[in-house]
Amino acid sequence: LMRKFLLALFLVIIGLMFTTSINAKIDPNTVAGAWLLDEGEDKEIAEDISGNENHGVLTANPEWEDNGIFGDALSLDGAAASVVIPDADSLDLEEAWTISAWIFVNKSENGYGHILGKRGATTNYCFRTSADGSGWEAYFNRGGWQGIWGQGAVIKDEWLYMTATYDGENMMTIYENAVQIGTGGVGGPPPVGPSEVNLGSWTGAGETLDGILDEVILLSVALEVEDIEDLMDNGIEAALGLTPVEPSGKLASTWGRIRADNR
Repeated sequence: LMRKFLLALFLVIIGLMFTTSINAKIDPNTVAGAWLLDEGEDKEIAEDISGNENHGVLTANPEWEDNGIFGDALSLDGAAASVVIPDADSLDLEEAWTISAWIFVNKSENGYGHILGKRGATTNYCFRTSADGSGWEAYFNRGGWQGIWGQGAVIKDEWLYMTATYDGENMMTIYENAVQIGTGGVGGPPPVGPSEVNLGSWTGAGETLDGILDEVILLSVALEVEDIEDLMDNGIEAALGLTPVEPSGKLASTWGRIRADNR
C-alpha cells in the first residue's frame, strides 16, 4: 500500500512539473519588453522583465494604483504623464509585432490615448484610442500613415485586455479580451528608427492616455489568440513560464487527497 502511495505521489509531482514547464507557449526570445507595472509607491522606474533592460522612467507624475489586474498598476492623467523608454535595438521591430496590455479607460477620455507608441522621426508601432476616444486604432508610418482606424467601441470605466498585432506582411488586427474586433490590410512593414518608446503616450505629452495601465508587453511576433488568452488569464510571468499557472496550493491539496485515499 505504501509503495502505491509513493508511486501515486511521484506521478502527481512529475505531472505538475510538466504542466508548469509546457505552459510557456510564448517564446521569451520574442519579447522586446514586458512591464508588469508592479513597482508601487515612490518608485520612478518601470522595470522591464524581458531581460532586454528596456526600463522606463516615469515622467510628469503618473500615480501608482494598488488595484491592478495583477498586482499594482499605473494611472495616467491624460495630460502629460507617461513612461519613457530609451530607444534600443531590441525595440526596433523590423517585421511583425504585438502590443498587449490591461487597460482601464476613464470615462473622461475623449481623444487619442496611447497604450504604447514608438513614434517620432519614424513610427514603428502604435496602439491608441481614436480621435474622440470612442474606438481603437493601431498604426505605423511607411510613406504616410498606415493602420486600422476606429475599430470596435471603447468600453470605459472597465478593465479590458487589449491587443494589437501586425503580421509583418500586411494584416493588422485588434482584439478586445482576446476576441477580434477589427482587422485590415496595411501593406509591408515600416522602417525602424531612433524614436523612444512611450507607455501611455507617443512622445512626451503627446496624446496621453486618460486611464490606467497594467501588464504591458511588446513582442516581435503576431501572437495567436490562444497566446493572447494565456496572457490575459494568467499574466505575463506565467505566460512566459517565469511562474507556474497553477496556484501553489494545488500540490498541497493533491497531496492531501492522496493521503486520504490511502488511509
